[in-house]
Amino acid sequence: MMVRTASMYPRFIHHHYARHADSLFHPEDKTTNPKHKGRRYCFIAGILDDGSDAAHLLSLGIFVGGKKNGRTVKDYHAMFNHDYFVDWFGKLMDEVEELGWACAVFVMDNAKYHKGKPKTKRKGTWKKTDFYDACVIHGIFEVSITDLKTTTWKALKKHLGEHVLPVVVEIAKARGHHVVYSAPGFSELQPTEMVWANIKGSVGRVYTSTTTFQDV
Repeated sequence: MMVRTASMYPRFIHHHYARHADSLFHPEDKTTNPKHKGRRYCFIAGILDDGSDAAHLLSLGIFVGGKKNGRTVKDYHAMFNHDYFVDWFGKLMDEVEELGWACAVFVMDNAKYHKGKPKTKRKGTWKKTDFYDACVIHGIFEVSITDLKTTTWKALKKHLGEHVLPVVVEIAKARGHHVVYSAPGFSELQPTEMVWANIKGSVGRVYTSTTTFQDV
């Protein structure tokens, strides 16, 4: 069975992204004074490598974030949360499967919303025995029925954090796919990082004080 790889990239670029926002630029380039970031274009998409010369751009989503006339509209960090990503990831898998790929490897970085765990169903009305019973169910035997409720919950929470897989890993596995995370600190292992760096560099080098948001 042939396995295809899909890389994901939630990214954004703000209105006043200029040369001074780049870490690399020619020393003779004329720089502009920084402005507030303003509104931003936010993107999320997947790139599927199916072995052909042209990769497939899948599930592209674009929206405007930041502030307009002093009012906050959709924001990148507020919008790209775990619930949003899980919903979008399901749609991405739908598109991959519509292309005929029943087994794909989804590559993503270590962003918090990529690795969200199922919400722990801890209830404020739970008694100490409820936490102890949950520990027994999960095979946590270092706690005792006589331990404090906070001690039992701490042990249960630690176990769930170490042994419960992220939501996207579970839903991908259920559909015959795999999720892998790139190594922290090695952006070159995530090809979209290099592509996006070139895009932002190109935008930043043509920016002037008269550049409008529509120009971006």
